[in-house]
Amino acid sequence: MRLWMNAIVALLFMGVAVAKGIGPCYNQADPDNDIGNYCYCQGNGGCYFEGKHNSCDPPGIAIPGGCP
Repeated sequence: MRLWMNAIVALLFMGVAVAKGIGPCYNQADPDNDIGNYCYCQGNGGCYFEGKHNSCDPPGIAIPGGCP
């Protein structure tokens, strides 16, 4: 039962990102240029801070000024 609940919650979070039209989102970083982790979303080409649990599913708020 717990497995089903976890699966349902995960699908709901994925649905939120897709419903916003920003997903799918992937973690990116550029340590050579001192740029830490952030989320790049293919749906709109935008960059976002990491969301809950340092994940990009769903991403956090948009990075001011766009992608690094």
